[in-house]
Amino acid sequence: MGNTGTKNGAVVAVNPSTLAAPAGHFDRAVRIGDFLHISGTSALTNLTGTVEERILPEGFREQADATFDNIEKVLVSQGGSLADIYEIRVTLSDRDLFGPLNEILKERMPARGFIGSGYVAGFMAPHMKIEVEAHAYLGLTTAG
Repeated sequence: MGNTGTKNGAVVAVNPSTLAAPAGHFDRAVRIGDFLHISGTSALTNLTGTVEERILPEGFREQADATFDNIEKVLVSQGGSLADIYEIRVTLSDRDLFGPLNEILKERMPARGFIGSGYVAGFMAPHMKIEVEAHAYLGLTTAG
C-alpha cells in the first residue's frame, strides 16, 4: 500500500509507488489510524527529477486535474477516494483562479461534506498555479 515506516508507532509514512519520490525531505502523506494527511500536492507530484527539471502542464485546468489525480493516487493507495476528504487547503498563484477551481471542485468532489481554505502565494516552481493539501478520514464506508 505504499507505506514506508512508522514514527512513534502511530504515524505511518505513505509514499505510493504510483507517484514520484518527493523533491524534498518529506512524505507524500502520513496516516494516523483512520486519518490520512496529504502533503501539499501539485501537477509536479507525479514527475521525477528536481523541482527545476519537472515540466508542468501550461494551463490551470491541466495543472488542477493533475493535482487532484495525484491526490487521488495517494487516497487509493490507502483504500480511499476523493469522497473521503473532509478538509482541503488550496494555494493558487492568482486569486482569479478561484472561480475555475470552484467549478473543478464541483466536478471532482460533488457531494460537498468538506471544509476548505484558500490562499494566494508564489511557488518554488515558477509556472506552478495550484497546490492542494488534503485531509481524509478513511474509517467509514458510505453508500453511494
